[in-house]
This record gives sequence, structure tokens and C-alpha cells, in this order.
Amino acid sequence: MKELNDEEIQRLLEGDLNLPGHSLSADEQTNLGQYQLLFEKLKEEPKEGLPYNFASKVKARLQAQINRKKDIRFYLVSLVVLATGFAAFYELLAFVNTNASNQLFAVAFKFKWIVILGAILFLGILFGDQKLVKEKIIKN
Repeated sequence: MKELNDEEIQRLLEGDLNLPGHSLSADEQTNLGQYQLLFEKLKEEPKEGLPYNFASKVKARLQAQINRKKDIRFYLVSLVVLATGFAAFYELLAFVNTNASNQLFAVAFKFKWIVILGAILFLGILFGDQKLVKEKIIKN
């Protein structure tokens, strides 16, 4: 059986199980049965495989991870810009009128939770707006 090539094995499986000048031993009969089973399995279509849109799903998932990282950077930059803007406004006010800047700091410290909630609300609106735009793009 080992000295037979693929074409001779195929001929054996297709019909005549005897080759001229060859008698098959028990091991060769077993091997022939295994070959026959292999060829039958190869003729069958795969039962389960990757879906047709597998590549697009992988690409979309990777793009979503990239977008998530970009969004996090955007929110952090927005928070830093907001804090820097408040600090710049305070410094400008201190340069123009020191008494007014001290009053602004006292009021901001008194209502610190409102300022913090305002910043969170601002970032929440940015987040919600981007999420709605993304959902609209996905639907289209």
C-alpha cells in the first residue's frame, strides 16, 4: 500500500479493489478502508465554519477598540482644556483685579460641587452626542 501512489489508491476506491499483480493483506485492507473514509469526508462540505462576514466583524471590533481609545483621549484632553481654561481665566482676573480673583476663588470653592457637576455634565453631553452620532452612522 505504501508503494501505491494517489491515483492507484483512488482507482482502488472507485471500484475494482484489486490491482493486477497485487493481493491486499489485512493491514492494507484496513488502510484502504481508512482511505475510503478519508475521501468520503473530503467530499463533504464543512458543517461549521467561519461566517461570511467574519473579516468585517473582526475589522469592526478592532476599529471600535481604536475609537474607544481615541474617545478616552478626547475626553481627557477636553477635561484638561476645561481646567486650563478656568485656571487661565483666574490668572487673567488676578492680573487685572486681585480682589475679584480672590472673590471668584472663594465662590468657586463654596460651590465646588456645582462646578464639578457642571464639568461632568459638559463631558456627559459630549459623550452622549458622540454616542448618538455613532448609532446613527451604524444604522445607515
